[in-house]
Amino acid sequence: MGFFKRNKKQQDALDQAEQTLNKGISGLFVKSIIPKEHRDQMNAGLQSARDAQAAAQGHIPVTAMGTVLTIRDTGKLVNFDPIVVMTLDVLENSGARYQKTMETLVPKMHIPRPGDRIGLGTHPSRPSEWIYMGPLY
Repeated sequence: MGFFKRNKKQQDALDQAEQTLNKGISGLFVKSIIPKEHRDQMNAGLQSARDAQAAAQGHIPVTAMGTVLTIRDTGKLVNFDPIVVMTLDVLENSGARYQKTMETLVPKMHIPRPGDRIGLGTHPSRPSEWIYMGPLY
């Protein structure tokens, strides 16, 4: 809550969420009432948000282009943005071409449609996976 903290810089919201979920008294409370599988899902969501934040800030370069072949909604939302499953025709910068299916969060205002080209970046912690970087114009 921060009632007694002075002159501390504001923490990044993701760091604060991770601290609340995993450390201190609040982390102990969370561990006592939430099953491990659900906590793992929450931590995975925090990591996905960190990766998306890094991509949005330009820390991850676009290393491949994907053409959307099919897209379907999963029915899940994160901050009112949908999580979709896309089948892509991927063309890497090295020239390799293949089809890939990925589940990713997309902004509600820029949901790709079949035929749209999107940028893909290499996942920082899992190099064999891609991160959705947004539409290419």
